[in-house]
Amino acid sequence: MNIGTCKGAILAGLIALAGCDVGGGATNAPLRETAMANGSVTLVAPDGFCIDRRSLKADFALLARCDTLGDPDGAFGAPLGLITVSLTRSPADAPPITATAMQAALSDGTVLDKKETRDTVLLQVQGTEPARKGLSATHWRGAGQVGPHRIGLAIYGTDDSGAIGSEGGRILDQLMQRTRVRAATPVTALAIAPTTPD
Repeated sequence: MNIGTCKGAILAGLIALAGCDVGGGATNAPLRETAMANGSVTLVAPDGFCIDRRSLKADFALLARCDTLGDPDGAFGAPLGLITVSLTRSPADAPPITATAMQAALSDGTVLDKKETRDTVLLQVQGTEPARKGLSATHWRGAGQVGPHRIGLAIYGTDDSGAIGSEGGRILDQLMQRTRVRAATPVTALAIAPTTPD
């Protein structure tokens, strides 16, 4: 079996967003962690997910299940899903993140569930169906604080993916807790593979 080839269960929207190459393997090895915000934040992936290096910017990253990005042994039973991570600099006097404030800021959608852990708030939302065909209108989104940076999160999946259920909230919380811990630890070496061939 060609481990880099997308399986039939991965819909066109997942293929496009995760960078899966239909006819071949992923062109660059995925990452488990990477520096963002000019090195001031270290993003650490949750279990079974990897960071698509081709998506990386100083303030944005896309994560997908590791086997869809070329690491066949890294999925660990994780659900098919896509995670987006965005960073913004938060002023020192910014109000704390609360579920009430996040719900008030929703421009569309109904909140189905919520989780609050430390200074992270996660909402399960049923809203407008995403533009990417095949992705469910139900998803998780959230926000958290890592040092001076506010992190916006979302996880998307198909209607039959565990990513849109309670597991999706757990996955985002794990990402935040790992990233927070690493942000408080001096980074001496980052697990970033070279982007050019040897």
